[in-house]
Amino acid sequence: MTLEALPLDLNPRSIADALPVLEELLDGRRVVLPTTPGQSQELMSRMTVAGDEAPGTLIACTSGSTGQPKGARLRTANLTASAEATAAFLAERFDTGTGPWLLALPPHHIAGLQVILRSLHAGYSPSVLPGGTFTPEAFVRATSSLRSSHPSRDLHTSLVPTQLHRLIDDEQGRSALREYAAVLVGGAATSTALAETARRHDIPIVLTYGSSETAGGMVYDGRALPGTEVAIDDESGRILLSGPTVADGYCNVSGAVEDDAFPSAGTFRTSDLGTVNDGILTVRGRADGAINSGGMKILPEDVESALDELGYTSCVVGLPDTDWGEIVTALVEFPDDVPAERTAQLRTVMKDAGLPAHLVPRRLLTTRRLPTTGPGKIDRRAVREELRTRLEP
Repeated sequence: MTLEALPLDLNPRSIADALPVLEELLDGRRVVLPTTPGQSQELMSRMTVAGDEAPGTLIACTSGSTGQPKGARLRTANLTASAEATAAFLAERFDTGTGPWLLALPPHHIAGLQVILRSLHAGYSPSVLPGGTFTPEAFVRATSSLRSSHPSRDLHTSLVPTQLHRLIDDEQGRSALREYAAVLVGGAATSTALAETARRHDIPIVLTYGSSETAGGMVYDGRALPGTEVAIDDESGRILLSGPTVADGYCNVSGAVEDDAFPSAGTFRTSDLGTVNDGILTVRGRADGAINSGGMKILPEDVESALDELGYTSCVVGLPDTDWGEIVTALVEFPDDVPAERTAQLRTVMKDAGLPAHLVPRRLLTTRRLPTTGPGKIDRRAVREELRTRLEP
């Protein structure tokens, strides 16, 4: 069957028009590539498929936050297994029943698309955040409307950490979040402080880990979903995810790259380093993202976690340096303009907190908002370019 583009936008009309196609996908009668409006032709050319795909195939693009996007080949069985495993987890964890989902994420990415598919699988048309732009006010209105339409059903939604943070900072946003039986949070690492704040306000969050290659979240609150497994590759230390939600390879990548990502059928080898203790996964950082500074390998995520403990959201990269090879450089999010002496003070605060010297950035700049990709991940490539530009002599 021939691959067809499905333009999706975060507005009720776009999603309503797409529902018949997505229902046929779940029935195994379509081959679909979700795109944004206006991007279909370009993305189709980059997702060239050798021959026809089997009916019931979704080509889910990776976010491309660290490179060119790849097209993960998800079958109807993968999508159904993911929806069923999510429902089973939430039923056990929160004693939830089936109910509608609110879409507040870009629908062409796997996290947003799965909101639609989970809702359809449960027998409900998804509700859609109006206006196309996320704001706490829009989320509150959409939640109120959804609750009015389904007064006795369990409600669900998915958010990225930046959205959760904005809602928690808003009194009405916090009240709206408590209307949900479960709030999945993923797409980027959620800080310990943010998670603790959410739970302190009785918001039923679930921290998720997964990717396009695993039909979205496959590890919830550190544990593999029912019917799936998480392990660590002995040789590389990379996280291995196995189970019926794992994609059947890529449509536009083959050879060594595909073999490395999918070492066997039903297993995806991520680019993240991690550990598993007592069945709980801890993600340490990207295997290909370590900063080599003076011969020491430093994970950017370790520096970001240190800043997070001090209450700062940041993105850390390594920039070339003639003496050290690379230097640890941080871009820290501040709501207002910050004078240079404040950034120097922040480095001092980190040192005074007893952090190892290698976790204190040698250069630290601020921004009002960190750049993100479509699904809400911090765009490390854009951060690197911004830092390079701002630090050029």
